[in-house]
Amino acid sequence: MKIFITCINGIGGTALESQVMVSDIAHQLGFRNMGIYCYDSGTESEESLSARYDGIIASISPGDIVFFQHPTWHQLRFEEGLIERIKAYGGRVVMVVHDFIPLMFESNWCFLGDVTGIFNSAEVLVAPSYAMKKFLLDNGVRADMKFAIQEIWDYTTDIRFSQPAKFRKEIHFAGKPSKFLFPDQWDFDVPLKVYASEQCAGENVQVMGWMDSDRLLLELAKGGFGLVWYGDDYLHQYMRYNNNFKLSTYLAAGIPVIVPRGVSNQYLIEGNHLGIVADTLEDAAEQVKNMSEAEYQEYVRHVREFSPLIRDGYFTKKFLIEAVQMLVRRDVDDYGISNMIYEANL
Repeated sequence: MKIFITCINGIGGTALESQVMVSDIAHQLGFRNMGIYCYDSGTESEESLSARYDGIIASISPGDIVFFQHPTWHQLRFEEGLIERIKAYGGRVVMVVHDFIPLMFESNWCFLGDVTGIFNSAEVLVAPSYAMKKFLLDNGVRADMKFAIQEIWDYTTDIRFSQPAKFRKEIHFAGKPSKFLFPDQWDFDVPLKVYASEQCAGENVQVMGWMDSDRLLLELAKGGFGLVWYGDDYLHQYMRYNNNFKLSTYLAAGIPVIVPRGVSNQYLIEGNHLGIVADTLEDAAEQVKNMSEAEYQEYVRHVREFSPLIRDGYFTKKFLIEAVQMLVRRDVDDYGISNMIYEANL
């Protein structure tokens, strides 16, 4: 039995970064690469697509497992056809859900049936969160689907920080002001550092510019808090189900985080004392403003204990191994923490 994992090529940004990271961690466990190039597949003929599918899966044999990272950022018919071809050759499919297209934008809701149909072609689904698992079961994913839960993104890096973060009453935000809106409206006493190439009109805001991954980690590691927030109510709702990549960036840098109440991994942040759960940005700024150095260093201590899990890829390794066990063993259903823990923290 060979195990493959798909990985997109030909695009940039977090979509590529996250798939490459998961693939690299999977390779440490002996998984083999199955590359998928991003191009305009919408105009390709069925004959040409068929030949392309055969080229992508040329190495698989009956009984092999394919971890399919979704979405591939192709049209959905491309994913449907490729998965059908994998199964036609005797492959077994595990779907790793990075983003759920119907929830990303309100206009995407019409794709719900198509996407859940693709998910139902898999034997195991790796969902970002327990909330997403429940949502999928309530919206078309078959009741006997086996699930592994990601819980939080990893953020692998070789950088190690010998010194703990220093006590600084400042907040870091890695994101575009034009997308998230609130940096242009920031008027709190606590300074906000924005890591983007865009300008920002908010008061007490320092635009740090775009930084590559290593430089960003080194800058964040100096101290302060990492902020994960939303631009509108729809994005806030999406954060109930999906994981935020920047959250793991902050934790990998060794600094505590600030998140809005109701995010998918709130229980993980609260249970491990990794940062502040706030109802509003005003609430967040006030908590930072009134925090003592002793309180801050207690957060930092817990983050430093927790962060090796993220920096060394243990959450990804966990769901990869669990999914294989679910496929092969007959006595296995769901792994991970009990759903009761999630439900108790709703």
